[in-house]
Amino acid sequence: MVAPFDATEFRRALGYLPTGVTVITTTGRFGQPVGMACNSFVSVSLQPPLVMFCAGNGSATLIDLRESGRFCVNILGADQGQLCRRFSVKDVDRFAGVPWTGSAAGPQLCDAIAWMSCAIEAEHVAGDHVIVIAQVNGLRVNEDAAAPLVFHRGGFGSFSAAADPVAATAAPPRRGAGAGASVLSTATRTASWRP
Repeated sequence: MVAPFDATEFRRALGYLPTGVTVITTTGRFGQPVGMACNSFVSVSLQPPLVMFCAGNGSATLIDLRESGRFCVNILGADQGQLCRRFSVKDVDRFAGVPWTGSAAGPQLCDAIAWMSCAIEAEHVAGDHVIVIAQVNGLRVNEDAAAPLVFHRGGFGSFSAAADPVAATAAPPRRGAGAGASVLSTATRTASWRP
C-alpha cells in the first residue's frame, strides 16, 4: 500500500475497475435537451427498482436534473465512444447532430442499447460529488444491440464472451448469445476522458 497518495494516483487506481458508460439526460428549464456522460451509474435495489449515479458538485447538468426531478439513462453500446466524449465536453451543444426522441423523463438517444426512465428519490453529498438515487419507472432494451461500451484504464472497450463462462449466483437466466461471463476487450484508448 502506498500512503499518502494524491488525486491523480487515486484516479489511476480507480481506472482499473471497468465500468459501464451511460448518458444521463433530462429537459432543461427552457425545454432544451440536457445531458452528461456518466460511468458511475449502478443498480441499488430490485424492490423497489432503484438506481444511483454521481454528479460533480459543479455540474451544470445537475442543476437541470434537480429542477426536472426526472431523467433518462441511456446505456451506450460498444461503438459509441465518440458519443460519450461529446457528452463529457463542456461548453458545446452536446446534442448537435445526435438523433434522439423525446420522453417524459428526458431525451432518449436513438442509438443507445437500453433506456431507463427515472424519478429522483434522494440526494446525498459525498465529497466533491452528489449521489443521486432514483426510482426506475420504465425501461426499454434493444434485444439486437451490440455489446456495451466499457470504460477501463482511461480508454473505451467492450466485451467478448469468455471461453469458460461462470454463471452469476442467483441471477435469472439471460437470453441470447451474450449470456454468461464476459471479459474486457479494449478497443480504443483515450488519455483524458471524464464523466
